[in-house]
Amino acid sequence: MRNLKFNLEVETNALLCPNPDEFYSRAYLTEDIADNYRTLPGIKSATKLANITFGNLLAPSTCSFTAPSDELNAITIDVCALSAMSQICQFDIEQSFLALQMSQGSNGDFTVASFMSYYWGEMANRIGNDLELIRWQGDTESLDPVLSLCDGYLSKLCADAAVVGLYDGAITQGNVIATLTTILASASPAVQALRADLRLFVSSDVFINYQIATASGNTLTYVTAPLAPTFLGIKMVVASGMPTSTAVLALKSDLIYAFDSEGDAKALKAVNLADTVAEPYLRTRANLKAGFAYTNPSQIVVYNECIA
Repeated sequence: MRNLKFNLEVETNALLCPNPDEFYSRAYLTEDIADNYRTLPGIKSATKLANITFGNLLAPSTCSFTAPSDELNAITIDVCALSAMSQICQFDIEQSFLALQMSQGSNGDFTVASFMSYYWGEMANRIGNDLELIRWQGDTESLDPVLSLCDGYLSKLCADAAVVGLYDGAITQGNVIATLTTILASASPAVQALRADLRLFVSSDVFINYQIATASGNTLTYVTAPLAPTFLGIKMVVASGMPTSTAVLALKSDLIYAFDSEGDAKALKAVNLADTVAEPYLRTRANLKAGFAYTNPSQIVVYNECIA
């Protein structure tokens, strides 16, 4: 019989490594992304997405063949290469609440496992929040350092003449119901009929105004039964990255979210520079890619100031 011995001690450097699957799922796929967008994972630079529009397929049965006006084209999906970088000084950590959990001495390891778990979680959440802002307000011509990283939905939709554009001022408690009704009525009957796949994306202020306006007719919702996020049977999605007084009505298959997650675990790094260049810094870096596109612009209704 063989006796096998295992050493279960964890190396210090291992404490610097997060769970890559958990990290990137929180960074890329916040909340219910997969249920509200058409997701394309594994896109490293650009890809083409086939899109076909059929004409009238049905016709009277005759011996002759009448070709319909079908259109086949390809939409190019681009992604933006992004990096999330952060750096914390050893001495800042020593003067924080983590001091009692650190090893004794000024030249030892200064990483704390419990803190690194919190650190990676907060970093993933911040990346997710920034991506949500870029998703809707991203504009490469913006002066904002975050929004200028990549073009989002609104900058592309507002420049497309085929999109159904609406704007008649700010959305308030007094006009929110009428405005959302107008947005829905502006979509084609074929789009309106696809209630299960239809999404009404609204900014946070629009949703709050909607809740207040609808609750005024049902006082029960003020205290005990919050309203479900729906409008006439259509799922409402609170898009925290949207600017105020904004709403977009679209089929979830028409809004495309492309990202690269395969192999990202290898790019997730945390380095204690004290072990390399003798600088007391904890430096972290996460590389990722994200892109936003759409199909069938005539099926999308946008209510935003950019349409005015």
